[in-house]
Amino acid sequence: MIIDDVMTDKITLHGLGFVQVQLQGDQRLHVWHPELPRRSCFEHSAIHDHRFSFISRVLVGEQINHRYTPREDDNGEFVLYLHEGKRQAGGGRPWTPDGRAQMDLQGVDLIYAGGQYMTPGYDYHRTEPGGDGRVATVMKKLCEGQAGAHSTCRYGVQPDTDFDRYQWPAARLWEVVREVLLT
Repeated sequence: MIIDDVMTDKITLHGLGFVQVQLQGDQRLHVWHPELPRRSCFEHSAIHDHRFSFISRVLVGEQINHRYTPREDDNGEFVLYLHEGKRQAGGGRPWTPDGRAQMDLQGVDLIYAGGQYMTPGYDYHRTEPGGDGRVATVMKKLCEGQAGAHSTCRYGVQPDTDFDRYQWPAARLWEVVREVLLT
């Protein structure tokens, strides 16, 4: 399936706990703040991949990037969910079960302001803000695949398929961006 309805809203929430701002040139500004809402299953569903490779530069704060390799396992701890199809009312894509796996931790990187990290397309990872929880990064998309991305969720935990990317007005999101960038 080809993903044809890219996110075009200038600023939205992301279910992984950050503000996403669309920039020119296949770039996005991501801003974490401890008061931002996250999807209800966040603690069980933060490991994911992307259908594109990217480089992310940390502008403010410190970012922690955990890298994983999936190991197919019918009794695995995680259910893989494929994200393909039209965006839903809340801005997310459908969560379609796509097998089970163990997620083997390959490494953890701490990236300080001024540093960057690269993630190949379809490689699993999870990121979290370090320090006081206020982090800003600029992500630059590189090559892009056609198949959808995946999120994981622990087996037995219902994924939050209804997270609303629009639950905060744009003005409030811009306030968060300003606060983090000016720290």
